[in-house]
Amino acid sequence: MVGLIGISHQTALLEIREQLVITKEEVTGLYEYLNQKCDVDGIMALSTCNRTELYYEADCSKVEDMDEYVQSVTDAYIAYFKKNETIKKYLYSHVGLNCARHLFRVATGLDSLILGEYQIVSQLKEAFSWVDNTAMVGPELTRMVHKAFEAGKLVRTKTALNKGAVSVSSAAVELASNKLNGFPNVKALTVGAGETGTIVALNLSKKGCVNNWITNRTLGKAEQLADRVQGVAFPFESHIEQLLAVDVVTYATGSSRTLLTKEVLADVMQKRDNKPLLVLDLCSPRNVDADAGKLEGVTVYDLDHMEEVVKANFEKRKGKLQEAEEIIEEVLAEFDDWLNVRRMSSAISAITSTFKDVNSLEARNYKKVKDDVDASQKINEYGEHLSAKLTRMLIKQMKMVTNEGRDSEKVKILEEFFNFNS
Repeated sequence: MVGLIGISHQTALLEIREQLVITKEEVTGLYEYLNQKCDVDGIMALSTCNRTELYYEADCSKVEDMDEYVQSVTDAYIAYFKKNETIKKYLYSHVGLNCARHLFRVATGLDSLILGEYQIVSQLKEAFSWVDNTAMVGPELTRMVHKAFEAGKLVRTKTALNKGAVSVSSAAVELASNKLNGFPNVKALTVGAGETGTIVALNLSKKGCVNNWITNRTLGKAEQLADRVQGVAFPFESHIEQLLAVDVVTYATGSSRTLLTKEVLADVMQKRDNKPLLVLDLCSPRNVDADAGKLEGVTVYDLDHMEEVVKANFEKRKGKLQEAEEIIEEVLAEFDDWLNVRRMSSAISAITSTFKDVNSLEARNYKKVKDDVDASQKINEYGEHLSAKLTRMLIKQMKMVTNEGRDSEKVKILEEFFNFNS
């Protein structure tokens, strides 16, 4: 059984969402805690600028009451991060195929703030890489994630949903362009040279920004990005000083703490003679003090301020939604088929091993040919052939009787029926 607990831009404001961000360093501890409290078989944590979702896998045969189990996972999740119970009202949860459908919609950009957004794919790949090939992820969760990648690829190649689509990063640049009337004479500083910062810098360059400044904790990475946009790289420690000269600054780091406080910015603005400064904070948790926008001359836009770009983007792409949804349902049906066959795996294994054991034992003890090596070999070969044929016939009948494994009650009966070793 697969399930998820999540919070996103659709259920909570940024000031709530940023409380539940899960970092790579926290995944192992979270898995061990949930495994101890709820006996989960695997997890994956997807934390982006607009969502945090905890995907988990559990053995459904051990779950007596599904609602109670989901609640226990939710309680353990909140307890691990020491959050107040009131945060539960912002969470959503899905199990089974509804969980898979949700992930497929996420991977295709249908559930993103920016419809058709493509940055989510690399974020999902990174999230899965944290647990891939470890004991922290099980087979159902692994299969579901790979099918999500497949759904994302099909939607991108077979529909025009993401044609010219923007990420949150490029949407922020578009918003800045609207506010500043373009970038011909604008000095822009991007703090962070990761994926988000790279998209920001590249889009600034495409829109005509020639004063494209980059800073990053690793100076070499800032220099590489600066070369791509014909810009200038600065040491991270000097980025506050650079604020004295720029018109717009974009924070796009992975830092979990505030990098620009109201007090520091007040000092900067005084030295600028309150010359207007546009601040874009694309981080969760936020890198810029929430009160910084109250200063004279300062305008701050965070992830919750993208409505005007989001609305325009949605109107352009909403006609492609049905086509994408149909692709998702096709991939979902394939995942469902795999799950159903997997539910019968123990019964199929029991049938196969039982027939093999019976054939081996009887062929070995068949007195008439016991001392005849050639005859014994032929009897054994015939027995193996007959066992394989009967096994195939039974499996075919099992699939028909259980509706390809969908009738869980009948699957359980067959497992008990063929469990001759109990």
